[in-house]
Amino acid sequence: MIPRTAQRTALALGSLWLLGTLGAVTVGLLLPLAAFLHVPWIALPVPLVSAGVVYLVGFAAPEAFPSVAKPWPRLAWAFVAGTSGVFGAIFVLKVAEAFDPWFAVPFLGAPVVLVAGLFARGLGVRAGAGFLLVALIAGGIAVPASLPPDTPARRLAATGVPRDRTLAADLGAHRLPTKTTEDSGSLIVEYAPQLWISPVWTFATDVVESCETAVKTAWRLENATCTQVGDGEFVRRDAERIEFVQRRGALSVHVAGNHNWKPEELRELAGKTHPLTDAEIIAAVPKSRGGNRTDVVAGFTAFVGAIFTGRSLGY
Repeated sequence: MIPRTAQRTALALGSLWLLGTLGAVTVGLLLPLAAFLHVPWIALPVPLVSAGVVYLVGFAAPEAFPSVAKPWPRLAWAFVAGTSGVFGAIFVLKVAEAFDPWFAVPFLGAPVVLVAGLFARGLGVRAGAGFLLVALIAGGIAVPASLPPDTPARRLAATGVPRDRTLAADLGAHRLPTKTTEDSGSLIVEYAPQLWISPVWTFATDVVESCETAVKTAWRLENATCTQVGDGEFVRRDAERIEFVQRRGALSVHVAGNHNWKPEELRELAGKTHPLTDAEIIAAVPKSRGGNRTDVVAGFTAFVGAIFTGRSLGY
């Protein structure tokens, strides 16, 4: 049977993990706001709430942390563990950026638990917390640094679509694509609406010989009409979108938009299309899910520096 004190210690540490995670995804959102605005006092509630939560857990379960059972030592412990937990959560987020930022969510409460656990009852618990804390820091720096670098070629390779089958529209140097979706060997490139310019989609497929030619993608215009308007050129329309198809060598290029676009405008746009450039790939193609080389220390330093350097309101 597990001793009652061990149960209370486990419950206290588990509560810290849960509350630390909840705090990181709620009050912790003030940290990126403070970093964006370079206003440190916006971030002040975060360590205060974190330290307060640690203090309350220590107060509710004094037998779990006997070395800090008295009020003043407990207050100092809560400040150290709470503040460390905040910086630790930033560190965890920077580590997760090498893979997927959402990967960080279950682990945002881990730093405050490990630091608080250094003062928990039981030599094994304290030693385990210390070992895991060192492993988290060392592994969090070393593993992302050992991953392959994030490059346009690697992003495109993850889609399985060769560059010569990609298609980008020429909408000006300052309007890059915002999203891509791999679909049956084609890469559907999306340009979000911007000011008075309507959305645009571009992609390349095998040659479309006629209006009856089936296109092997999930891109469909429901109840669309199709008209041949030239040699290898077709216009498809439905209630919401218009699509211009133009043959180009062994491929057909597809340029689509809403009904703010005229067929002649889409034809002109199709004539200016080109394979995705490196800048367009970085802007629109997601990173490889296998992880990407990341300098965690540099990212952590830059984030914290953005909070504490720069301007403050009133100056």
